[in-house]
Order: sequence, then C-alpha cells, then structure tokens
Amino acid sequence: MIRSILLFITLFISTIISAQRLDHHDILLMEIRQNPDGSWQTFPPSFITAFNRSGYNNQPKFFNDYSLWLTVQNSTDTTQTDIYQLDLIKKALARITNTPSTSEYSPTPMPGGQRFSAVRVDEDNQQRLWTFPLDGSDNGRSEFPDILNVGYHCWLGDKTIAFFIVGDDANPHTLQILDVNNKNLRKIASNIGRCLLQTTDGKLAFVQKPTNQTWFLKTWNPVNNTQDILVKMPTETEDFAQLSDGTFICGSGPKLYSYKSGKDQDWRQVSDLSRFGVKTITRLASSKLGKLAVVVE
Repeated sequence: MIRSILLFITLFISTIISAQRLDHHDILLMEIRQNPDGSWQTFPPSFITAFNRSGYNNQPKFFNDYSLWLTVQNSTDTTQTDIYQLDLIKKALARITNTPSTSEYSPTPMPGGQRFSAVRVDEDNQQRLWTFPLDGSDNGRSEFPDILNVGYHCWLGDKTIAFFIVGDDANPHTLQILDVNNKNLRKIASNIGRCLLQTTDGKLAFVQKPTNQTWFLKTWNPVNNTQDILVKMPTETEDFAQLSDGTFICGSGPKLYSYKSGKDQDWRQVSDLSRFGVKTITRLASSKLGKLAVVVE
C-alpha cells in the first residue's frame, strides 16, 4: 500500500548542528557554492534526520531542488525499509511507501515526471525494480519481473536503464544495461561500485574496482559504447555526486573532495566536516540550486 502522510518535524532545516558524535546513517544538508576561481565551498550543515535519530536514513535523492527522498528504517523496526520524502520548504516529512511485507530502497525520479522507481525486496526475497506513481494513484508495479538481484539502478532516458546486479562469492557485482524496448540486458563492466549516475553530458558514471586497493571513476558512453577512466578514487571511496558545472564530489573519511574532468589532475579538498562530529562520509546527492545531502557516520 502507498501512503503519503505529512508530519511536521521540529528539528529540521533551521537547526545547525554543533560538534557532536553523530548517529550512524544520518543525513546532513548544506549549501555548496562555486567561487570565482571555479573552486567550491560549503556552508555549515543542518541535521535533517532528527525524526529518526537512531534509525537508518540513507540513499538520498533530490527529486527537485526542494524535495529530498530517502530510504528509512525506523529504530523500532528491523524488518522493513520504506521511502520517505522531505519537503525542504514546508519542513515536512511524508511517508511514501508503507509495505509491511516488503522493503523499498533507492528512490529515483523517472523520465517523464509521473512516476518514480525503487528497488524492492519482494515477498519471495528477490530484489526487483518497481515503479510507483508520484500522485499515489496506484500501488506500484514490478517493471521487469525476470531481472533479479537488482542492487541499484539509474535511468539513462526513458528507454535505457543501468543496473547494478548483485553478485555472490563466485561472481562479482556487474554493471548491466537494459534496452527497455527489446528487453535486452547486456553486461558492460564487472567489479563495480554501488553508485550509478547519469552525468551532465548524458554518460553513465560509475566506479570500477580492478583491485582491492585501486578504484577508478569511469564513464560509459551509451552512444558509442565506450568507456573512459577519469580519475583514481580516494581510498575505499565508491560514492559520488555531480555538481551543476559537471564537477564530481565525493567523501573520504570526514572530508569532501571535488574533481572536474579536463581541469583537475586529482581530487581537491573542499571541506572537512570533522568539526561537526562526522567520522565518515558515504553517499551524496546534489541539487541544481546548490544543495548537497551527505550521509554520514
């Protein structure tokens, strides 16, 4: 069942966090702005997951500049995750899915602006891609029931989807591309990271891990089926986002780093969030108007 219940929360955007030990899987929201020299700077973050202070808050995604969606597991529930929406203007929280027998992850806006997609762990314990209407007019549907072990996904237009297909002890995680028209699924790369992102120039960005110590940020061009290595990732970093001018941003430990292809030779430090109690930065999401959501430990 899909639900959308607005709850007003008291500890939201207006609360600037002070230096403190943060709960695991919290989300911070901050402004990030470009300086005249092309570098980036951040401003003091807000702690936006006080509604679930000791629970799981992860996989943020901006559906627009003022609507941040995320995956939530309440601290009193260890069996289920649901999708929530944070309205950054009204400072309100909406629970989008409420499915007692399944779990949803990775909310993603779909081309066309009418539906969103998410990975669902179905009742048979298989992970599939589901889509849901933004207006709540139906309870969603499994788009490709035969495609299993979906970990993450990224839309590259309305006819092409990139999938992170979960591997096992004998087989690595793979990047696979689906042609929606003919249902043809083809493998593009192996040993990949969990972050898949359509870049500002229409390519797919992902991390490939040829060794345990060496991970590269790469792009795949859907037009000519070519791959390019952009830069080596910081140690054990597989999550990243992209800013409005095409600059990539990632976290390593408590620090944020930026890299722009064609301009930078390596990652450049943007800010150090350790003064706010952050120990580790993982996933990130950026908006077109300069907001940055950061998952922290």
